[in-house]
Parts: sequence; structure tokens; C-alpha cells
Amino acid sequence: MRVIPVMDLLDGKVVHAVGGEREKYEPVESSLADSSDPLDVAMAFQDLGLKELYVADLNAISFNGHNLDSIGDIISSTQLKVMIDGGFGRVREAKEYIDKGASKIVFATETLESFDEIYEIKNRYGVPLTASIDLDEREVIAKSQEILLPFPEIVQKFSDEEATEILILSLDRVGTSKGPAKEIIKEVLEWTELPLLVGGGTRNIDDIFQLEELGVSGVLIATALHEGTIDEGDIAALQ
Repeated sequence: MRVIPVMDLLDGKVVHAVGGEREKYEPVESSLADSSDPLDVAMAFQDLGLKELYVADLNAISFNGHNLDSIGDIISSTQLKVMIDGGFGRVREAKEYIDKGASKIVFATETLESFDEIYEIKNRYGVPLTASIDLDEREVIAKSQEILLPFPEIVQKFSDEEATEILILSLDRVGTSKGPAKEIIKEVLEWTELPLLVGGGTRNIDDIFQLEELGVSGVLIATALHEGTIDEGDIAALQ
């Protein structure tokens, strides 16, 4: 079971994401690190025994700059494999992050303009792609009419375009400790054979074990790590 910490970056700081309301995000207060400096937090994740890192560049997602320097520092100074969500609509927007050494690129329904971009990024750059389906409860969040298909069809399109894996990101549950959206997850597992990652609401190791039993390949977590409800011993038990 892959345990993937999430880092939301805004103006060069790690912020605490709650419910997808980005205007309310504040610098994170973590039991793992003394500051909200991205490299400090990334090193703390690595010290827990974690191998991967999901970074959301909130400045890029909101078209207000970027956090490329901070991301580059993490990639060059740690052994973490970093996947990047930079609010990419087109392949060309991901190039700078690929040049920095990103291990994977995330294309999310919230910002993706065309399913054709999935094929394009694999063929132009050879970078693995995580296809993220952003949800508010059961509603898919998408700006492009091409992307805004019925939920099962979106899953199938990502599968047909040979995404590496699918992420179900329940934005309404992010930072809330409500628990994962298990009923939705069960449905998606019936619609695809691709590895499935889930994010939003995971509270503790029991939640993760239940997701593993369902057939989930990996879980994205942030709040539970910062609050210490998932600790180094839990992570060791899962790997």
C-alpha cells in the first residue's frame, strides 16, 4: 500500500488544505516540522520512511505565479519521488516541472482541457501520468465541456488514453477527517483495472487498511500526518 503525503504550496509555504476552499488556507502547523518551509516539511516526510510526495502548486493552479524553486529544492535535496499538480490544462504547461525532475505529472479534471493531452505527455516526454478526478461529493469538477462527461465515462477515457493510474480526489473531504468516500471508491474500482489512488478524509491506519481491502493501491494524506494520527510505526506497518 502506497502512502503518499500531500504538500499544498502557496506563496512558498506549505499550507493546510480544508475542503477545497483555497482562499482560507493558512500556513500548516505540523507536529513533524517547526516551520511551514517546504523543504523542512519534505525532509520530515522522508524521515518518516515515506518514498513519494504529491505537490499541489496552488499558485500555478490559481494562475498567480508558481513554486518552481521550492519544488526544485525538494527534488534535488531529498530522495522523494515527486508528482506535481500544477493545474495543467495542456502538456506545455508541465514542461518546467518536468525539467525540474518531477517523477509524475498530474492531469486533473478541474483544469484539463482535453483527453488528448494524456497521450501527448507520454509520447513527448515519457513521463508517467496520474489522472485525477476531482470531486465535490459525487459531482465531478471540470472546466472543459470535453472533460465534463458522466463519471464512469471519465474513468473509461482516462483508462483508454493509457494514464498510469487514477486518483479520486474528494475535495469536499480534504482536511476534514470525515473518512474516505468508500462507496464512490467501490464503484470506481469496478470501472477500471488501473491502479487507484484516493485522497480526502483519511483519518488513521484503520481507514488505510479498509481501503487496501477494497483494492486501493495508494492513499494521499496530509492532515493525519501533521496531527500525528498516522505515525512512523503505521507507515512501517503498511510498507
